[in-house]
Amino acid sequence: MAELCCPECGSNRLFKDGLRYLNDGSQIQRWLCRNCGLRFSENRNSFKNCQTNSKSDAHQKVKLLVEVQKEIEKWQAGGTETQQQLDIKGKILEFLWHLQKQGFSAETVKFYNRVLRIMSQKANLLDGEAVKETLAKMPISETTKCNYAYALQSFYKHIGVEWNPPKYKPKKSLPFIPTEQELNLLIANTSKNVSAVLQLLKETGARIGEILKLKWTDIDFERKNVRITPEKGSLPRILPISDLAISMIKRLKPREDGKLFGRRQNLSTAFYKQRKRLAYKLQNPRLLQISFHTFRHWKGTIEYHKTRDILYTQRLLGHRNIQNTLIYVNIEQALFQNTNEEFHVATARTVEEACRLIEVGFEYVTDMDGVKIFRKRR
Repeated sequence: MAELCCPECGSNRLFKDGLRYLNDGSQIQRWLCRNCGLRFSENRNSFKNCQTNSKSDAHQKVKLLVEVQKEIEKWQAGGTETQQQLDIKGKILEFLWHLQKQGFSAETVKFYNRVLRIMSQKANLLDGEAVKETLAKMPISETTKCNYAYALQSFYKHIGVEWNPPKYKPKKSLPFIPTEQELNLLIANTSKNVSAVLQLLKETGARIGEILKLKWTDIDFERKNVRITPEKGSLPRILPISDLAISMIKRLKPREDGKLFGRRQNLSTAFYKQRKRLAYKLQNPRLLQISFHTFRHWKGTIEYHKTRDILYTQRLLGHRNIQNTLIYVNIEQALFQNTNEEFHVATARTVEEACRLIEVGFEYVTDMDGVKIFRKRR
C-alpha cells in the first residue's frame, strides 16, 4: 500500500484531524498537512478535499500542532517532562486551536494560553481541586481570579472534565482619569508610531484594538474623519479627527498589509518603555497609571462633561448598552464638582429663538418672567 501523502504538496508529514462522516453513515479519517496546511480526507484510493485554509490560518494551526510534536520528540529523546505533562500541553494546544477555529480573537486566545500555561506550572491541570486551591492562593486581584476561573472553565468543558468553578466577584472601581496635559506629555514624548496611536485614542475614544485595525482606506483625509471597525460587541462609527492627527498619520510609513500600525505587542512594549522613561524624567508617577484604555475613559468623561448628553457619549464610544456609559456620569461628578465653571448665558422669548440657541449648543436652565434662560460652557 502506497504511503499516504498530501494531494496538494506531496508531503507525508501529516496529522490526524478528526473524522469525516458520510451520508451512508460510514466515517473516514481526515488529515492536516503540516507542510502546506491542507485539510483532506482519505476515501479508499481517492482523496477528497475538505477545506483549504488560508495561508495565515494554516500557518497558525500547523504551528500549534508542530509545537505538540516537538514536545513529544523532546520527551522521547530523554527530556525531563513526564508523559502526563506532555498530555496536558497537548490538550492545551488542542483547546487553543479550537478557539481559533471558533473565531475567537487573537488577544483572547493569547490570554487563555497565558492562563493555562501559568496554572499548569503551579498545579496539575487534571486535578480540579488542586487548581482551585492554587488559584485561591495566588496574589492577584479578585477580578483577575474571576477571569482565570472563566478561562479554566472553558478549558475543562472542552476536554470533557467536570469542574465546579470557584465564585469570585470582581470588585468595581472607578478608572484613573489623568489630566489632558499628562496625556499630551505622553503624545509629545513618544515615538512616531506610538504618538500617532495615542493621538487617535485621545480624539476618538476608540479601543486600542479598533485603532490597530485601521487601514489607510479607513481615513478620509478630505472630510477629516476615521471609520472605526468595532470589537467586543461595540457599534461601528465614523468619528472626526483633527488636522494634527491627520498630519501625524501622513508621517507614517505605508505597510504592505494596508494597515496604519504594526503588531500590538511591539507597540505596547515601546509605549511602556517610553512612558516609564518619561515618568522618571518628570518625577510624575501618575504617568505610570496611563494605559491605552485610559485614553478611552478620559474621552468618555470629558465628552459627557462638555455636553451633559449621555446618549451622545454612548454613540461616541460605540456602547450597545447605556449601562456601560453611565460610569462616566459618576466620574464627571466626582472630578468636576468643585470646579468654578463659566457659562455663556442667553435668553429666548419665542420657539424660533430657543431652537437657534439649542442648535449652537445652549442648554435650557429655567423660565423667569416669561423668558426662557439658556446657558453654554465657555
